[in-house]
Amino acid sequence: MRLKEITGVMSLIAALMVIAEPALAAGFSGAQAKADFLNGLWHPLGGLDHILTMVGVGIWAALVLTRKRLVWPLVFMLVMFMAFWARFIGVVIPYIEPGILISIIVIGLLIAFALKLPVVVGALIVGVFAVFHGAAHANEANAGSLLIYAAGFSVSTFALSLSGLGLGSLTEWSSGRLILRAFGAASALFGIYLLYMNY
Repeated sequence: MRLKEITGVMSLIAALMVIAEPALAAGFSGAQAKADFLNGLWHPLGGLDHILTMVGVGIWAALVLTRKRLVWPLVFMLVMFMAFWARFIGVVIPYIEPGILISIIVIGLLIAFALKLPVVVGALIVGVFAVFHGAAHANEANAGSLLIYAAGFSVSTFALSLSGLGLGSLTEWSSGRLILRAFGAASALFGIYLLYMNY
């Protein structure tokens, strides 16, 4: 997928957000629904741990997949959404914070080594890490409507992964691939630092 196509997809998502938000708000207080959606939308952007992982999923897909590049971002978003709801119905998900930090490290290393894996295997990897991120969103949720809140963070999560796919266009430059792999290495080192400092 080329940068122009990525930009088009991101624009479409932004347009759908504007169109869908009133529909999502149906049945709720307008001000509350809007606040819930915006809270969800901004929540993944409030932590570098979330950003590095979600953007990293897109970059990894851009580096190693020639087709089906949207599969890993879609899997991450959908599994994260399901883990969010699972947490609320009482499913115990242990080691959430360490799992998030490990996701930064592993995704960073996968980028740094540009490791090519079958699409299904890659989907399993990002899906496992999405569970921890979804559970974290549940633990930190502060919204009147969880559905609208979840819709917000799902949109921003997918947009972050699409931005990673867009960064994949750097591979068209002679040194662009090296830059992306260096980003992965730096991300992994940052994750190791956070893990060391917190555990």
